[in-house]
Amino acid sequence: MAEGSYLASTLLMGLFLIVVATALTRSERAPVPGANGETVDREGSLGTGLDGLARNPSAWVLGFVLLTAGIAVGALLYVGGGPLPDESREVAGLVVAGLLLLVISGFLFLGTYLTATSKGRSSAWGIAEGTIALGLLFIVAIVVNLVVS
Repeated sequence: MAEGSYLASTLLMGLFLIVVATALTRSERAPVPGANGETVDREGSLGTGLDGLARNPSAWVLGFVLLTAGIAVGALLYVGGGPLPDESREVAGLVVAGLLLLVISGFLFLGTYLTATSKGRSSAWGIAEGTIALGLLFIVAIVVNLVVS
């Protein structure tokens, strides 16, 4: 019975992820500030190459969905085993843990940086505040490790 509830929960969360991704890609397009402070329409500022890809919300949503799917597949391979030998399962666990750590620390740093720069601070202040936030997260992880073990 527990497997059925886990499967239902996974399907509901997958459906929720698809709904959120669809809502984000279809959200109202607001103007974005240009390099000189003037307002530029987002449709006209897409450009080419990586710059255009970085400014496209659909690319961010697709990247998020692919990253989430990769973490989910890695976790399933680690927990379920499947056709993998034990050594590969351990590697899959390390890869999943590394990806989760990268996503959490990247979200923390980038969120702190963007918050600082959106309040009018320079990029140096944003980098400093993001680094301090990551350092505090590292200290909390060490404290938790010391208390638990």
